[in-house]
Amino acid sequence: LSRFAVVAVAASAPEPEPDDDDDDDDDGAAAGREQPDSSDPVDWPYRPLPWGEVNFITTTDTHGWLLGHQRHEPSFSGDWGDFYSFTHRLKHHARTLGVDLLLVDAGDRVDGNGLVDAEPASPLPEGATSALDLFSHVPYDVVTTGNHELYKYEVAERVGRVLNERFRDRFVVSNVNITTGNGADRPYGNRVRKFETEQGRKVTAFGPLFDFKAHAKGTIVQPPAAMVRQDWFLKAIAARPDFFLFVGHMSVDIEPDSEWRKVIAAVRAVHPKVPIVVFGGHHHVRQCARYDDYSMGLAGGRYMETIGFMSLSGLNETEVRAPTFRRRYLDQNRNTYAYHTGGREFDTPTGLALTRRLHTTARLYNLTDVFGHAPRDFYLYRYPHTSPHSVLNLMTSEVLPKMVRRQGRGEPYVVLNTGSIRFDIFKGPFTRNDQWIILPFTNAFLYVPAVPRSLASKLLRYLNLVGEHGLIEHAYRRSVLRAKTTSSEDDGDYPEPEESSLADSQFDNEGARRPRRRPTEGYVTLDPPGCGGADDDDDDERFGDDTLHRPFKSSWQPIFVATDFPPPPPPPPPSSSSSSSSAGKKEDCVDVVFLDFIKPDILSALNVLSAGRRGEQGGGGGGGGGPWTEEDVEVYLKGITANTLMEEYAKRYWQQ
Repeated sequence: LSRFAVVAVAASAPEPEPDDDDDDDDDGAAAGREQPDSSDPVDWPYRPLPWGEVNFITTTDTHGWLLGHQRHEPSFSGDWGDFYSFTHRLKHHARTLGVDLLLVDAGDRVDGNGLVDAEPASPLPEGATSALDLFSHVPYDVVTTGNHELYKYEVAERVGRVLNERFRDRFVVSNVNITTGNGADRPYGNRVRKFETEQGRKVTAFGPLFDFKAHAKGTIVQPPAAMVRQDWFLKAIAARPDFFLFVGHMSVDIEPDSEWRKVIAAVRAVHPKVPIVVFGGHHHVRQCARYDDYSMGLAGGRYMETIGFMSLSGLNETEVRAPTFRRRYLDQNRNTYAYHTGGREFDTPTGLALTRRLHTTARLYNLTDVFGHAPRDFYLYRYPHTSPHSVLNLMTSEVLPKMVRRQGRGEPYVVLNTGSIRFDIFKGPFTRNDQWIILPFTNAFLYVPAVPRSLASKLLRYLNLVGEHGLIEHAYRRSVLRAKTTSSEDDGDYPEPEESSLADSQFDNEGARRPRRRPTEGYVTLDPPGCGGADDDDDDERFGDDTLHRPFKSSWQPIFVATDFPPPPPPPPPSSSSSSSSAGKKEDCVDVVFLDFIKPDILSALNVLSAGRRGEQGGGGGGGGGPWTEEDVEVYLKGITANTLMEEYAKRYWQQ
């Protein structure tokens, strides 16, 4: 496609102006700077970072969680200010070691937290700071887009404009275009970035997005497999760098959306032995993949729970032997940051200022307003969807039956895609921010009226067979990956930490010893062979997690769930006339209600399931014979959308 020709390759762009963050007179404790509602972390890492010649810190799928995890999740309780200070200290340490540290982010910054989703278009309340402004303080070397930035054109335009202004050539998006006001389209970011590291390593960096089909009108996504055949790409990879760096929003492993192996094959056709470093995302998991002896991929989780770390060594010997890759997954909290920066006093003035601005912005957005009090914890992945502890069961047995009803119509059959539910609900205050965390999308409730009962009863099973938007393997794989990463309820055979302290870090600072105790629940990630570097035969190195945990409980979840199927209407009285009998047949139908995001799935399913009825009944969709079209779809509720559903429910049913 000619529109995907490269426009320019900038050598570098000015880094943010330095501040006074080298002042080391802060006296904060490791657990003392989080947001007011956060829980103090209790766990510490049990081994140092495996530093190499070139090192990387990666974030992905932050979805606006810059405040960190508040209430009940101490392992992920750091905020963006803490993360800024951590990266600043690590950058300084890398310089003292004479090695490089690069920072990368693989996209998805919107949809999932009130800090981004409750932000007004303009102007902001006085004293508030845009989430993108806060994000942009971290001096990333490569930043790319995710799919969530592209669902709505106005969001895509604003995010692209801000990130281009803040990161300039460091905003790298290799296969996305956006249409401008005059109707022409242009690259969404820079196609490629070529630069030298502080230690003089030559890097060629790309930022491909997976083959995303549901992007907004006015945006264009080229499949990565097509991108690698473009003249601009072939010219960009012609010169030999010290390593290639790919930061792209797609799975690093074998899911259908992942095209990394096709991309790597294109590079290998030109450079068989140049190291390739891949950072991915999208599937919200901790994950490592080896593509060949000279390449490795890493995904750093989701929602500011995880900070990914990778190191690369042996760059001067790649013609005679393969380089060494190593990785870690860091719990995102102040204990982690203190451990790896040498002590409790790791804060910087800018980091502390970001923490204060986060708190002020959350207050001005009214994110702490309480709508009600949840009577218990409800989890998204830890229990089967039929369990009383499951948030999906809460939705199908309580919230949807009580809140999604239309006066004058019978009991509906409400179908929900489980991907629309984004997180857990914790016992206690249910706030405005919780509302955005659980259901951040503005989807409307639609319905197809009067679907024949025999047809509607088959709908849920069929939808779970074909998957959301037809991506059954994608959805199934995502569920299995989560179950493997946060796997089971037993204690298992996991690495045993040595009795150690802050003094065990590479900085030799003093600290109180950590007592031996049963580990808390958290991520336990068993990676495939090859991710542990030279120590890959060491059982401990098969586990990439930086902090020892027992695995979270986890259970497989379906792709779609639904409310109980409505009972049939009572039979007509024996004395009813033929017209009444005809009416009775019409009543033997049910309204099928769903969020607008899955309208294509519902219509497709109805058409497939009703194919056998067309010859018998004929007519349009409303008669049960199909074809079912958008003309058969109507708005079911006005005044309640996905992102206001839990607010209204909590106000009515969760009052103390």
